[in-house]
Amino acid sequence: MIGSRLAEVMDSLIDTAMSRIKADLMIENCNVVDVVTGEIYEASIAIKGDRIAYVGDSSNISAIKTIDAKSRYAVPGLIDAHAHPDYYLTLFEMAKIAVKHGTTCLFAEPDAAFNAMGIDGFRLFVDWAKRCDARVYVLIPFISPQDPGVEDANFPIDLDDLAEIAGELLVGMGEVVAWSALINGDEGVRNKVRWAVEKNLKILGHTAGARRQKLAAYAPIASSCHEAINTEQAYEKLRNGLHLMVRHGSIRKDLYDVLPAVQKCDVSWISLVSDGVEPSDAVNKGYMDWVVRESIELGIDPIDAIRMVTVNPARYYGMERDLGILAPPRYADMLLLKDLEKVEIDRVIVGGQIYKEDDFGDSSSYSSSTPLSVMNVKRKLKPDDIKIPVDDRAKLRIAELLSETVNREVVKEVKVQDGWVEGYHKAVLVERFRAKWPPVVSLLDGFGLKSGAIASTVCFDEYNIVAIGCNDEDIVAAVNRVIELKGGIVFSENGEVVEELQLPHGGVMSDGAKYVSEKLLKFEEILRNNGVSFEKPINVLHFLTFVTLPDLKLSNRGIVKVKERKIVPLVVGSESG
Repeated sequence: MIGSRLAEVMDSLIDTAMSRIKADLMIENCNVVDVVTGEIYEASIAIKGDRIAYVGDSSNISAIKTIDAKSRYAVPGLIDAHAHPDYYLTLFEMAKIAVKHGTTCLFAEPDAAFNAMGIDGFRLFVDWAKRCDARVYVLIPFISPQDPGVEDANFPIDLDDLAEIAGELLVGMGEVVAWSALINGDEGVRNKVRWAVEKNLKILGHTAGARRQKLAAYAPIASSCHEAINTEQAYEKLRNGLHLMVRHGSIRKDLYDVLPAVQKCDVSWISLVSDGVEPSDAVNKGYMDWVVRESIELGIDPIDAIRMVTVNPARYYGMERDLGILAPPRYADMLLLKDLEKVEIDRVIVGGQIYKEDDFGDSSSYSSSTPLSVMNVKRKLKPDDIKIPVDDRAKLRIAELLSETVNREVVKEVKVQDGWVEGYHKAVLVERFRAKWPPVVSLLDGFGLKSGAIASTVCFDEYNIVAIGCNDEDIVAAVNRVIELKGGIVFSENGEVVEELQLPHGGVMSDGAKYVSEKLLKFEEILRNNGVSFEKPINVLHFLTFVTLPDLKLSNRGIVKVKERKIVPLVVGSESG
């Protein structure tokens, strides 16, 4: 969806406001929620084309079509300022869910589409953005790769080519996770960021673990951060001039612990963001309406909550002339709510059109029958490929899970027998893009799985094949089925596939939100029934390859010791992993 250019429609907006020409649509009897003044007042909203021409007493303005809002609350369309809508679903699928739940605009970082499908995936995403139901702006993924010091990019990168493809939809560069590399002088990282700075693009921050001098050294390039997980971190980021994005989505729900900062600070410096919503949450809970609803339930003033998903992100991106306010000449993206505090949606209007799913998104040339997915694996995996290469007592590095996203390194002398260590899980990475590197094998503690194995190509941000299992046979069975599917998620037990989900677009996206949602919930059920106690157990797989979060992670090159930014062997003292 590409909106009109203001210069081209300016005259018609003026003439509509002056009653010289008719509005295309008049929404009468609204309780307008003004996110600038904090008022709620009775008014009508006149729309010309896809923009607002007038808000106020409409007695002197005529319209081609009129609807009665019946005193519903009119609020601006909700905005997700940090979205990953290529998270299990195609953008067409995710946009339909978003708009249905009142999120009319997404600032999207398509790192999955790009890292799993290369420039073709990025081009496809931009094409979807132009034709889907939501208003989507694009940030070029920095995460390609996360840290070039310890992993390889899956595809060649040319930032100028990506900018040309994104065209008028380009607003910034996605989260720069490699803050340590940046502040310590890594030229590759600095050059990538310098390119964005020179183009005056917004650069999203990712400052997990950065404090004091390190945060101050990072602040000159990042204009925001969504990684505050408590009040202290929130204050520190705000003190360093960063726009605070409070994450509340499927990966993490930080609002509970950051809430005191939200209630005491200048709210105009704060936006609520999702950082990605899984299909199961989107289908069953909602999107940014869910986030607003939760924030209100936690005690945030309803108008402040709405500000943080409308005018605040619009101002952050410098787009307050187009988005975030119910006033001329903004795009006519708005919601009519039955109940303000419950965010109970009656109607959604996008670009001046009342949303009806069948009337939106031009998907005529979009087909799931011709998906693109890269699976350059030379041969199927064998149990011997993933055996630990010692057969005696040895000191091994073990990743002890502290949460779904973070672990710590433990070095322990253990007994290795027939390539396995009893009492631990094996975590394996199989590269699928170059067929250059051998499988990476590591040990995991704290996952809880009692039997079987799970493998997936959804892992941030390499999107190789990762697996966790209780024995080599099940790991091999799960990985090989993922290879046959050309991407997806598979659970195996006793050498047989128990459940699977194919993700035909890059091994990271599929069609059919309800189907994908049900499958993901089924995987969660299987894992919980097999002893895994994490709230979102599949997140452990997602973050096995997140090489900028502590402490031991997997990359296509080997086991990464994150804080030292180096590849280390599984067997301590050996020359290779």
